[in-house]
Amino acid sequence: MHNFLRFALIYFVSAIAIVMVFRDDGVSIIGHLTSSSQVFFIVMGQFALGLALLAGLTTLAVGPKVMLARMRIVATAMIACMFFQAAFTLIKTSLPYIVPFFADPYFAQIDQTLHFGHDPWVLTHALAESFAANQLVWVYVSVWGLPAMALPVIIAAIDGNTARVNRFLVLYVVGWVVLGNIIALAGMSAGPVYYDRLLGGERFAELAPALVDSGLKSTWIGNLQESLWNVYVDRGQAIGSGISAFPSVHVAMAFVTALYLGERSRLLIPLGAAFVAAILFMSVYSGYHYAIDGYASIIVVGAAWAFLRRRAPQLRGFQPAMA
Repeated sequence: MHNFLRFALIYFVSAIAIVMVFRDDGVSIIGHLTSSSQVFFIVMGQFALGLALLAGLTTLAVGPKVMLARMRIVATAMIACMFFQAAFTLIKTSLPYIVPFFADPYFAQIDQTLHFGHDPWVLTHALAESFAANQLVWVYVSVWGLPAMALPVIIAAIDGNTARVNRFLVLYVVGWVVLGNIIALAGMSAGPVYYDRLLGGERFAELAPALVDSGLKSTWIGNLQESLWNVYVDRGQAIGSGISAFPSVHVAMAFVTALYLGERSRLLIPLGAAFVAAILFMSVYSGYHYAIDGYASIIVVGAAWAFLRRRAPQLRGFQPAMA
């Protein structure tokens, strides 16, 4: 876990360097992030403290030395996640200043081709008529957010299998950094909900009224979409801000979570699969993503997981100090 903390710190310093090079108001941007991070850090701190106490109680029988070691690991993971998420946000909001949005027309066309001439968001809205789709908003936001943001903290508290911990720390980096920063930069796109605002025209003119009619516009997701747009237009900065569609970090981290559940118990595989399906559905239904965004994330994360599983005995990075 100490190596993961080192990585997070290097990632954070690199993010600051990127902001200073590519943003005209770099110092102000970093200041905005700091002021908007207070609530996030407090919540993460409370969560980590709770997990540390839980880990301590569950290991009470083995003595105070092991208890203290586990609590140190949880604290290290918490600090690493704070720097990691701050770095991700700094880089994500800076991506359009490095490479302007250009790939939306290509992904929109790929989506239509893959779905036999139909836009996937239309298909999801038609499917949503058969069930209360808006009930999945809390899954897309709250349920997803806990493992997506704090997976290293969770596994630090509950998992003593070094090989598995190493593997999922790497997958955590793949989901956020490789997919959310590197591949996102190579395919800069904003997503259907922002398509017409950025590119003009009426390619997704029917999406906005559909979101209103579905009631999704008045939910937390609808409010967040407007908030992200305002931050982008104002060239501002906040934890969780930034517009980038391809590939989907939401789907990537849901799949990482599902893989972890499956490794812990085969009985949890259906739960993990349902979780991924719900996140993929909501990412398209909300207009945040093209369907190809989620498909690509599943392919990349799945390939990385299979590779890491094959070479697990040789894996040496991100070793957690258990004592």
